[in-house]
Amino acid sequence: MNQLLKLLSTAAAGALDVWVGIITGVALGLSPALSGAVSIASALVGVTLVVAVGGRLQQLIYRSRHLAKRRERMEQVWRRYGIPGVALQAPLLTGPLLATLLALALGAPARSLLLWMLASVVFWGVVLTGGVALGFSLFWR
Repeated sequence: MNQLLKLLSTAAAGALDVWVGIITGVALGLSPALSGAVSIASALVGVTLVVAVGGRLQQLIYRSRHLAKRRERMEQVWRRYGIPGVALQAPLLTGPLLATLLALALGAPARSLLLWMLASVVFWGVVLTGGVALGFSLFWR
């Protein structure tokens, strides 16, 4: 497969969810470090775009019956831990894009939410990339 196509596929998956992007890149033959970097970068762009245009989509997403369970979980985290809690759990449980939209719908200030989400995506991206790299070094020698 063409290297550019591998990178674009990894970026697309990473924009939706960081860990999915990392696994996609590694499955396509990219190194864990490159896969992680591309996934993190695309997730950062995705979160930034959602904050920029999320006002129009937030109520539509918030009212969706298909997302009711995730919305309830997000509301619990929001009430208990605020923006930092939502941001730190987002890449693992709901995905950063959906979490950003739901947090905006709950009334999170865009600037604070963006900063926390960016920090969370970078943190979890590095942790998950390290985990994938460690797994490969242990099991594929």
